[in-house]
Amino acid sequence: MTKQPRLYFKEEQRFNQWWLKLILFGSVLVTLGPMYYGTIMQFSTGEPWGDKPMSDTGVLVMDIITTIILAAAIYLIFGTRMVIEIKSNGVYVRFKPFLTKEKFFPAESIEKYEVRKYKPIADYGGWGVKYGRKGIVYNVSGNMGLELWLKGNKKIMIGTQRPEAIKRAMNKMMKDNG
Repeated sequence: MTKQPRLYFKEEQRFNQWWLKLILFGSVLVTLGPMYYGTIMQFSTGEPWGDKPMSDTGVLVMDIITTIILAAAIYLIFGTRMVIEIKSNGVYVRFKPFLTKEKFFPAESIEKYEVRKYKPIADYGGWGVKYGRKGIVYNVSGNMGLELWLKGNKKIMIGTQRPEAIKRAMNKMMKDNG
């Protein structure tokens, strides 16, 4: 029977920035507002709406397609979640729905680590899963992260909102595997 690794730390993060919500809400209003207004006007008055009007069927198809695209964008942004776990055998990262497979960094592959401040845009080109000039990053928000130096000169940055807790968990995990 295989022994399950002990869990030392777990953090779940989501895209929850106010400015992101504002941009998305503004985009929905600017896109769907005029479109739905035109649809309502065309169907209620019976007269084609706009300079180059579409047929009623064309209007409905365009409404449906645009609504689906915007709903998918909203889902991708607000349905995305990153889960970090530090267990007795290593570090686990899930980034759903973009990564279909959990990333695992075994304790024995970690040469050193540091919890530090970083610049998401300057160092890695933003938030999400990025392959930047400084290595791979998994982050959702903020500017604090757990940096791992793996064997083979590979660097990984994992964003965290709980820097002290993740540092304590890493210290324990590395001590248990030292």
